Formats: sequence, structure tokens, C-alpha cells
Amino acid sequence: MTPPKHRPALHAALAAGVVSSSVLVLPAAHADETVGASPAPAPAAADADADADVDLLYFNDYHGRLASDPLLFAGAIEQLRAENEDGTLLLSGGDNVGASEYVSAVQQDNPTLDVLDALELDASAVGNHEFDRGVADLTGRITERADFPYLAANVLGPDGAPVTEASATFDVDGVRIGVVGAVTQQTATLVSPAGIAGITFGDPVAAVNAEAERLEAAGADVVVALYHEGVANSSDVLGDRLVTGTSETVDVVFNAHTHDVYDEAVDRDGDGTLERAVLQAGSYGGSLGRVSFSYDRETDAVDARTEVLDVGETVTASEEELVDRYPRVARVAEIVAAAEAVATEQGSTPVGQITGDITTAYGLRDGQPARDDRGAESSLGNLVAESIRATLQEPHGVQIGLINPGGLRADLLWADNPGEALDGDRDGQVTEAEVNQVMPFSNNLNTVTLTGAQFKQVLEQQWQPAGSSRPYLQLGLSGNVSYTADPSRPVGDRITSITVDGAPYDPAGSYVVGSVSFLTAGGDNFTALAEGTAATDTGRIDREAFSEYLAANAPLSPPFDRRSVQLTGAAAEACTVRFDVSSLDMTSLGAPDTTSLSVRAGAPDGTELGTVAVLDGAASVSLDTAALAEGAAVWLVADPTGTRVRVPDAVLGLAADCATPEPTEPEPTEPTEPAGPQQPGKGRPGEHPGKGEPGRGVWEHGSERARQVLGRLFG
Repeated sequence: MTPPKHRPALHAALAAGVVSSSVLVLPAAHADETVGASPAPAPAAADADADADVDLLYFNDYHGRLASDPLLFAGAIEQLRAENEDGTLLLSGGDNVGASEYVSAVQQDNPTLDVLDALELDASAVGNHEFDRGVADLTGRITERADFPYLAANVLGPDGAPVTEASATFDVDGVRIGVVGAVTQQTATLVSPAGIAGITFGDPVAAVNAEAERLEAAGADVVVALYHEGVANSSDVLGDRLVTGTSETVDVVFNAHTHDVYDEAVDRDGDGTLERAVLQAGSYGGSLGRVSFSYDRETDAVDARTEVLDVGETVTASEEELVDRYPRVARVAEIVAAAEAVATEQGSTPVGQITGDITTAYGLRDGQPARDDRGAESSLGNLVAESIRATLQEPHGVQIGLINPGGLRADLLWADNPGEALDGDRDGQVTEAEVNQVMPFSNNLNTVTLTGAQFKQVLEQQWQPAGSSRPYLQLGLSGNVSYTADPSRPVGDRITSITVDGAPYDPAGSYVVGSVSFLTAGGDNFTALAEGTAATDTGRIDREAFSEYLAANAPLSPPFDRRSVQLTGAAAEACTVRFDVSSLDMTSLGAPDTTSLSVRAGAPDGTELGTVAVLDGAASVSLDTAALAEGAAVWLVADPTGTRVRVPDAVLGLAADCATPEPTEPEPTEPTEPAGPQQPGKGRPGEHPGKGEPGRGVWEHGSERARQVLGRLFG
């Protein structure tokens, strides 16, 4: 008995309404960009007895990586394509542009679009970064320059119609393949609201399901979903709604956005063959996904095989050989060379000096060490936040500087990389290009006035809403702000104290906050920032202001003092208060381990009441409050990082009924067994390399250098 191709979905999530859409019908391997074209006639009949063999090559989140081995990326595509030249479709999951390397960003990513055109990309989902400069830029400059269709079934304009094409149809070796795209519904929180006014980001699963059913009715043999969305944890792939909720009409589910790597295949009908592929291919052109399937023309059945291939391990030829062998790679080489020439001319200007690596937090991704752990505090994040406060303090009265971790897309490394054309000509020098790598979005610096209660809410919103791709985002904070937190407390009540300029914050007071326009508009779900008053656009560009700060404060050393620590388990017995402190270490490159915690009265440089040993960033403190003057502050000062945090008055108040004896010379607090690991905001405990000395650092992809450095960090 021949099984039907499409059975009722396992967990269908079709919306009540049908999303209006148009379809592109593409002959051979490229689409005719006619909007709303009618379905093309069925292709000429192929050999009815022969299966069709089709390869789908896939990448996602390329982000304009024209300085990171673009010829290897192009060569891998061409080498794999050559194995099935007439049966290969090249697809992207979106974020082709935005948050790009300077080589591309200096020309608004036009060189990247030219590279993808040269590689004859067949179709791409729209990513959230395609909206970085607003919907008008996407539907104008980007789509006009791209020779491939951008697809987003769930993005509707004010008239209720998709702002780009919803899907495209291809004839590959006699098989009609329908491709439908959708972008994460969180896009509205990830880009500037001003650029997407009137745009609706609908449920991606419902939109894909509706469009997939329409494609099948129009004659598609195989349906592919390009979701610019993915799971936060790759172990949850097959249980995620993008898989369980997607209609069985869809044969291949490609994911993106979370920069993860996974390839799975699903036996949907229990017959022992794999009919649905589910895949995400990392990011930055470092790997390629391939779904190879045979299509049985007689039974209409699909048998899929999936894999994710490392680009460096896939390519078997040198760059020179790739250029000679493949015309498309030769064209890519010409585009990149021209882009590098422009970028080198504009980006080689020195802007400052650093004495050591200043980096984002490092963590493990798919078991490999990598930069950009957005759930942990970093030396780079705090430095950028401090630069915002310093830049806007005098002209705009800014008291607090903030930066979101996703706004920092590269590290400032002390040592030059000989393989990077845009590095300075000597170690420790920072160029305009390198600053752009860190802050590629060209956001304006804005100010907003918040009450103390609203600022506390901003810090509470670091714990992201349920369903977010990342459950926690650690803000970078200027150096005059510190706070304590207890993640075990209820949502919205986890921040237990805030100190601004050495004093407890006033919930009813006013604080002028400076940040990038993306964040002050409520981006990354920090909606409390958008609820403030007296919002002002300063007209300053974030990257330019940071360059000026680097120049004015050269040479800059990496700051390893934390703005936040976790303080938990507070209790009192008579005059003695006990509590646990954790999250004392950073995981930025070069960060030293905290070895001791000094307990001081009155101020960070006040009388030392005792010291406590610290292990893996954690310690337990036992404090006799009898000798403290009434209302006296108690500070914790970490060595050697210099982290300074004020103990909450509420904690000291637990011993309020203590009888105060005559003052005596305080005895040092005996070290106690440290508390266990903490989260969020710590990363993983362990040894930090470099101890602040200039280091080599690592840019992307967990290189051998990163494995050596972070192997010690994470064991």
C-alpha cells in the first residue's frame, strides 16, 4: 500500500485566518521576480521510474563576514554544488546582513549582497537584522540589490499584505520545491521601533502552515520552511514548536537566529524512512547544512539525509585553486578585494590604545568555547556603558550608562592578527575598523529619565519573558552603579539592592539614563526604558562616541570589577548576620580569579572588618554587627578585581534587635566554605588566563587558541 505523502499534523498550529501571500515560480535554479505570479505549468515529465535526487545547501546568520574566510565559504558551496550541479538549491535562513564585519558594514553591507548574488543564492528568509535600518531599507535598497527573493510570510504591512514575498517555487530536476520563509516574532523588540511603524510580526508557525498548504495545493511536491528562529538549547529541537507545530505538509524545517548547530531527521509515519529534516547551521559562514533527499515520483514520498559540514574541513583546495576552479568563487574574490580596499582606506585610522584584551564574556556553545555569552557580565560591556555615561554626563546630565550585550559584536584584542587586513600596525592599537566591529549598528545615543523604581524594573527585565531565545541578558553598566540580586526570588523581585554613586537608590527619585537608541526604545524586551520621560536623541553615533572615549583615555586597561553580584541566604542570629556571595568572577579573557573579599565599614576604603576567602567566585560572609555605628554602610571589596558592592540595608537590618556593646577592636572574620556555583551572570567557574596581561584573544568559531585558553577556564 502506498502511503500518502501528507497526513494530519502531529501538533498542528494553524491560525484561524489565512495569511495573504504571493508566490514566485522559478525555472531551473533562479526565480523570476514577478510579484504575484501565477503558478507555472508543471515541468516536463521526467522518467517516471527514476527517483529524483535533490540537495538543499543551507547557511544562516552570515552577518556580512567578508573578513572571515569568505573564499572558503564560497569554495565550500561550489565544491558541494558540483556534486549535484543540476539538483542543488542554495538557501539562507536570514541575517545575511547587519552586525557585520567592517569590510561589509562600511558600505552598508552592499558587498555582502553582491557576494550572495555572485554565489547565485536561490532564496533567503528575512532575518531580524534585515530590519536594522527599517522596513523601507529592506523593501527598497536590500531587495533591489539582491538577485534572490527575500521571504517572510508572517510580516505584514499596514494594508495586511506581506511586505516581501511569502514563498517561492523552484523546479529542481523535475521536482517542484516550494520554499516559505518566516522571521522571529521577537523582531519587533530587536530593532528600532521607529523603523517598523505599522508593521505586524505574526505567528511564524501559523503563517508557514497556511502558506505551505497553499503551495501544496498549487502543485509543490516538496515544501521547505525557512524559519529565522530557533531553539535556545539544541537538545530541545524535536520538542520545539517549530517542529511539532509545523504542518506535515512541510518536509524540511531550517532554523536560524540562535546560531546553533544541529541536524535531525524525523520518521513521521513510522515506516522506517526519514521524511522530515530539521537543521540549523551555526553562523558566520563557518558551516553549511546539507539536506539530501530522494523523491519517489510514484509514491510522492521523501527520504531525507541531513548533515552539517564544517567549511574548513570540507574544502579540499587552496583559495587560489578555488578561484581558478570555480567562476563564482573568482567573482566573490573580486568583490571582497574591492570591499577590503575601501575598508582599509577608511578604517585604518588609529583611535586609541589598550593594555590588554577587552572582551565580551566567554562561555561554552555546543561544548566549544566561544565569545559572546550574553548571560554573563563582561569587561567590554561595562567599559562601553561607562563610555556612554562619560560622553553624555556633562552635556546631557546622564547619571547611568547602559548597553545591551547583543550590541557588542566583536572583542578588542591587544595583539594584532596577521590574518586580518584591518588590524592596526602594532599591538595594542585600536583602529576605526576594529571599533566598528564592536559596535556595527550605528545607533544614536539617546537619553531618558527614569524613576528609581523604573530603573529597578529595567534590571529585573534582564530575566527575559518566557519563550525568549535567551532567558537572561546581562546589561553592561557604568562604573558608578552596582546591585545585588537573588535569582531564586519571584519574577520582578530579584534585584535586592541598587547603589548609585555610593548611595542606595531612591525608588521615587529621578535618574537620567544614557544608552543606544535601540535600547531606550525598549529593544531586547527592556520595555521599562521606553516608559521613561524626557527622551532625547543626542545626535551622537555610538561608535563615534566610543572612539572618542578610547582616544581621550588612552591607554585603556580592561576593567574586571563587576557591577553585580548575587547575595543570597541572608539570616541573623543575635548580632551576627550571615549571607552568601557569588558571581564575583568574570569570564572575559584575561580576567583574574577573585581570591578574597574584604568586608569594610562606611565606605569601600573604610575600616576593614575582616576578610573572607573566595573560591570559584563565591564566598560566605559572617558579620558581627554589634560594633557598627547606627546606619553605617557595609561594603564588600573583592581582590584583585576591585569589585565593590554595598551590602543591602535590609540584610544588615536582620540584626536590628541586637544590643550594642561598648566599641571594641573588631576581629577578622574567619574564612568559611564558599557557596556553590551561581547563575545567571557568571558563566562557568574556573581559571582565567592571562591575569590581565596583554593576550592574543580569539575572534570567532572557537579556534585552537580559544580551546587552549578556555580549556583552562572551563576544564
